[in-house]
Amino acid sequence: MELLGLVVPGDSINGSTPEGKPSSVDPELLNMTAEELRTRYLGPRRSGFFVPVCTTYLLIFAVGAVGNIITCVVIIRHRFMRTPTNYYLFSLAVSDLLVLLLGMPLELYEMWSNYPFLLGAGGCRFKTLLFEAVCFASVLNVTALSVERYIAVVHPLKAKYMVTKKHAQKVIVTVWLFSVVCSIPNTSLHGIQTLYVPGWGPVPDSDTCTLVKSPVVYNLLIQLTTILFFFIPMAVISVLYLLIGLQLRKEKLLEALEAKTGSRSDYWSAHLQQKKARRRQVTNMLSAHIPASMSAGGYARLPDPGPLYPIPPDN
Repeated sequence: MELLGLVVPGDSINGSTPEGKPSSVDPELLNMTAEELRTRYLGPRRSGFFVPVCTTYLLIFAVGAVGNIITCVVIIRHRFMRTPTNYYLFSLAVSDLLVLLLGMPLELYEMWSNYPFLLGAGGCRFKTLLFEAVCFASVLNVTALSVERYIAVVHPLKAKYMVTKKHAQKVIVTVWLFSVVCSIPNTSLHGIQTLYVPGWGPVPDSDTCTLVKSPVVYNLLIQLTTILFFFIPMAVISVLYLLIGLQLRKEKLLEALEAKTGSRSDYWSAHLQQKKARRRQVTNMLSAHIPASMSAGGYARLPDPGPLYPIPPDN
């Protein structure tokens, strides 16, 4: 646990000036109650936006929890729905449920009572690790899903060997392990701080879950993770979507040309049906989850908890 001594212009509550020279304790602070000290330096205990934010969160929780649970149940109970694409959607649904069931209650609790943080240092680090890991996992899952769709559409011959359920499972496990490992550095920078006033001592019920290590290191980590988990994935996904779109356009032009010439064999008709099925699946995938996840990953550092829907396999 860290003791937080705040240096406020005009105040001397940590027993020294910013230059490190001893200073006198402000007598006014010694006469203040613990509640007055907490309000002065930590702000109001309850956020003024609690009611509207809570209402919004409850709506998101109701829609997101029901939708994502249904998605998971459908994929688990129906074997024919266990496709590589739906495995990635299942992983995304799990990350959303972790936020909805574990992260959102913590956020609401902190808005209801900004201090004290009652879960201790372990709970503080768990909260930080949870939000970081699910954010990273969501972005990487979306990227992996885009790569899988790119191979299936642009390189259909390779898809038979590369786009498989076993391969998807390995990728998803790797994504989650990598996400947890990458969230450890930022998690290690957070902990519990307690307001401390010289002459008064530690202020009761002032524990907060916050950054306790170097802000320079924290800012460096934020910049690094933003590049690794937002800009690079966004660039990769954008290029893949462009290539997928060009391939689908090319196939559509060829289909129109064959329809004009009238030279269409049974084999070609079956081939066209497969292409149409691929286009339909790509369209469903693009509308499923990607834009919201990428936006959340880059700015809010939280995955979008909206419901996901499994994509039926093509016959």
